[in-house]
Amino acid sequence: MNFVFNPFTLVSFAAVAAMMAFALYNAKKRDDRLQTNGVRARGVVVRNKIKWGRTIVVRPIIRFETREGRTIEALYEHGVALAVPRYQEGSTVTVLYDPVNPHDFSIIAADRQYI
Repeated sequence: MNFVFNPFTLVSFAAVAAMMAFALYNAKKRDDRLQTNGVRARGVVVRNKIKWGRTIVVRPIIRFETREGRTIEALYEHGVALAVPRYQEGSTVTVLYDPVNPHDFSIIAADRQYI
């Protein structure tokens, strides 16, 4: 098998690598910000939302209360999405949320049952 150098392939690979690095950098920056400024709260998985497309993605909808008593119910859009529910409905989770924008949160711990 002969390898033929193709500049388009090299540029494409570099572009994909750069996009992945940028996404990882932004995720790390967000996690660091939540670790520094975030507030912990207990939440519950209300239900799982299934997104149909070329692949099936299941993400949990979490309900928690802020320290000011405001109830937040939001789709957890960060982290790895799977084709099977990662969190069962009714399971409790610990979230770390941004006090300025409580819809920006991360699940940091979960009491979940494995299938």
